Amino acid sequence: MRTFTLYLALTVAALLVQSTVWHWLPLGGAIPDLLLIVCVYLGLHQHTVGGAVGAFFLGYAQDSFSGSTVGLNAFAMSLIFTVVYLTSRRLWVDNAISKIVLVFIASVMKTAVVVALVAVFLSTDGLWTTVSRHLPIEATIAAALSPAVFTLLARTRRVTAEEDDA
Repeated sequence: MRTFTLYLALTVAALLVQSTVWHWLPLGGAIPDLLLIVCVYLGLHQHTVGGAVGAFFLGYAQDSFSGSTVGLNAFAMSLIFTVVYLTSRRLWVDNAISKIVLVFIASVMKTAVVVALVAVFLSTDGLWTTVSRHLPIEATIAAALSPAVFTLLARTRRVTAEEDDA
């Protein structure tokens, strides 16, 4: 239960930061996806149905907060979880550099999936120019923030595990 509360609090905090703080910074409109970092962490460390459901709900929460078409981010997060989970089973992804690269690739992949789905179902006027301008910045910032978020998640996970054992 404590782990669920931890992920819920982190999701709310990330959504608040993404919807308020990032808009104040001079990033040219690029908004890094903090929930994607949590999704990658779930794919690396939560190899259970709970991890997959958590990834889906991260995307669903993002859809609800952003006001975008419901299901786009939920599908993309579920796909990212699956890709990261399968990658972590086949490749050694336990050092900081490989995790940073994985977050960067996941950010690019998630954006590509969302843009492809939008292109299929909705109008894409000006979408490609916006994506090509913001994607490198968003992916780089998300990758740069990933070590701090992973460290925070690992520490709180250890604390909740120690409290559960006591």
